[in-house]
Amino acid sequence: MSSQDAEFDRFVEEEAAKLRAQQPKNGNTWDGFRYQRPTDAANESDAPPPPPPEPEAYESPESLTPGAPTTGSVKDLKTIDGLAIFKAEHEVLPLVIENLLFNGVTLFGGRPKVGKSWLTLIIALAVAMDHALWGKLAIKRSGRVLYCALEEPPSRTTARMKKLIPQPIAQLGNIEFVYRLTALLAGGAAELDRYLTRNPASLVIIDTLSAVVQASGKRDVFRSDYNEVAILRQLAERHKTAILVVTHLRKMAAESVVDAIAGTTGLTAACDAIWGLRRQSNGDVLLEVTGREMEEKTYALHFETDPATFGWNFIGEGEDLKLSSERKEILDLLREDGPMEPKQIATQLAKNPNTTRVLLRKMAVDGDVVKIDKKYRVVGKQ
Repeated sequence: MSSQDAEFDRFVEEEAAKLRAQQPKNGNTWDGFRYQRPTDAANESDAPPPPPPEPEAYESPESLTPGAPTTGSVKDLKTIDGLAIFKAEHEVLPLVIENLLFNGVTLFGGRPKVGKSWLTLIIALAVAMDHALWGKLAIKRSGRVLYCALEEPPSRTTARMKKLIPQPIAQLGNIEFVYRLTALLAGGAAELDRYLTRNPASLVIIDTLSAVVQASGKRDVFRSDYNEVAILRQLAERHKTAILVVTHLRKMAAESVVDAIAGTTGLTAACDAIWGLRRQSNGDVLLEVTGREMEEKTYALHFETDPATFGWNFIGEGEDLKLSSERKEILDLLREDGPMEPKQIATQLAKNPNTTRVLLRKMAVDGDVVKIDKKYRVVGKQ
């Protein structure tokens, strides 16, 4: 036996001795680390079951509540039984924009220069003017919009508005712009609370989240991310409004829009919904939408430069759009890098290997690719 084995055996025996010294008072025994019940079968069968023990006064473990009193300091949990929950009727989460925007906090992520600020301004105008977004999605609660444009000067806002709205109209007064806001946890949340108390709004836009995060080298990043979004959720609930927070997507590819949001998982854990704006190879974008209280949606948008229809225009919706874009990614990769196995394709595109295999089989059936010697290649390209 090696010295390490002997040392381990001594450790086991010492721990077993400690457990034996702490045997329960009801006759049950410890044998090493194995729990054994009494072996007197007759007593077990004849004796009535012991009465349940009397509840003892609860004492808070000092390890859980250091410095707190050890008795009478913990409140009883308030519970609701399953039948009551089943029968309960709850208020439906109010919609601001049909099939897109609810009350609560929505994180809106996209890469730099993808067109996030154009889209948020188009949304703000639709809510303020009570015009269907993209001429398709109805505005369910129009009204005042607080737009915190924290990364652009007023001159840029003016230039953008004039491209989207040729002539000044009275409803533009429903949008109020803010170009400076204190960090949320350093007073910014209180500033928003005071404004919304005096000026109820249908929508608040914060562009961008990084502009209201207090920088500190000592901060707990996960906890800070969570707390900053959580305090916005409290504001949204208190003032019954929707808060749309613009942020960034990671540089690395991600299959899910939730995983694509830059920052810690504290951000996505605290919010109510997530949007991701991703550019496709043809220049169009997909707006992927997911949330706690809504079905996943995908909208395809095209940026039109014609003055009559300037801005993001709707061109389609549904999972088929996303599927088509995923097929195109695979075809572009195979055209550029040549034949590949499914695992290689999944790795290059940061996709799930099993999902990629299934899609490749469908593409082969549809005649988009052909499989030769375990590798897929574009049909007609040798």
